Amino acid sequence: MAREIELKVPLSEKQFSHLKEIIQASQDFKNLSFHSLSHIIKSDEYFSRYKTHEERKKNNELKVIRIRSEKKLAIKPSGIDIFGDESENNETAYFCIKQKTLENGVEFNSEHETKVENPEVLRAFFEASGYIKWFEKKKDSYSVYCLLKEGCNLEFEAHLELLKVNGLSYIEIEYTKETPEADKVRLLLEKILLALEIDPEKRDKRSWAEIINS
Repeated sequence: MAREIELKVPLSEKQFSHLKEIIQASQDFKNLSFHSLSHIIKSDEYFSRYKTHEERKKNNELKVIRIRSEKKLAIKPSGIDIFGDESENNETAYFCIKQKTLENGVEFNSEHETKVENPEVLRAFFEASGYIKWFEKKKDSYSVYCLLKEGCNLEFEAHLELLKVNGLSYIEIEYTKETPEADKVRLLLEKILLALEIDPEKRDKRSWAEIINS
């Protein structure tokens, strides 16, 4: 089980392009540095016994019951479309369950995840058990680790993703370690957004299910 603290903010196409240029440059930007750039295509299938969020909540169903198929694209040499090449890819599937809470617009997730050799077995199990595919999320992710330099040798590292989710542009930033305390993590995540000229007050407090199905 892991703690996951997350903020997500919708972006204009201009903001999205600007941020992509920043992380693609792989150079320090203000008090931030970036490493481990990757381009990942994800397809998330969410399952439920119920058709509405109200029914799920009433029956205390897990917040997330998901199969994820993930493909990591190869990164080309600098200067030539750094975000990948379909000719060199792999695909991995995972099964995940989560309990999720929302506090002041920050997501706190308790998560269990395991690799799945054949996701068709799980899909067949869900169908036989009365589960339906509630919705599907298609995510094209430019993923990077972002280091915030606080001065006096103090550093804070978070995972940052530029996303196209079912055609919608977002930035998502998350922290998964157990320390420091949640309020401090939230402030540090907001500092990263501010350094990137993104207003944390514009964060989207809805779940992806609510965003996609709205």
